[in-house]
Amino acid sequence: MTSVVKYVLTAAGAFLLTVALTAGGGWTEAVAQTSEPSRFPTGIQGLADGQDEPPSNRWLLGARDDEERFRRLQVYAGGTDQQMWQIGYRYEQVYQAIVDEEWELGGHHWGKLRNVFNVALMKRPNRTPNAERMFLDDTWQLLASALEAGDTAAARDTFLQERQACIVCHVAEGYEFINDAPMFEETAAFPAN
Repeated sequence: MTSVVKYVLTAAGAFLLTVALTAGGGWTEAVAQTSEPSRFPTGIQGLADGQDEPPSNRWLLGARDDEERFRRLQVYAGGTDQQMWQIGYRYEQVYQAIVDEEWELGGHHWGKLRNVFNVALMKRPNRTPNAERMFLDDTWQLLASALEAGDTAAARDTFLQERQACIVCHVAEGYEFINDAPMFEETAAFPAN
């Protein structure tokens, strides 16, 4: 393998670029770690103000006090994006479990989905009234019961009711664009038996 090493100067600084000729005759590039000093990211305000020591892997323990540590944990935990991603994943898994008549698996994901949803609502309590009324109260239990009973018709019907509840809640909360996600199109109906 033939390698060419060169330093590349950019507006962001210098970095080492290694270009190597592969066995197949193609070129690959590998960028080495920068030699610039560590610094806080510009996308999170106040990090330098909350720490006396230079930035390091001690992003939490290096903070000046517990208030700053908790602020950083809250930034790290974010809003509801991670929980909604997991809810979407479990939603799709429940749909597939109903298709496959894998009732225990569907019930597992449906229960976990509820737990994750409540964590999201802890972070965004202003969404709790709609989420509970439209999704988590009575209709959630209907699907849980259908999955537990292994009732294909009831599971399909109540899943589609829950799907509609998701769509309505997204509209009510000002996130109607979420309804354009492929998962809502792909779960709009069940395949014929």
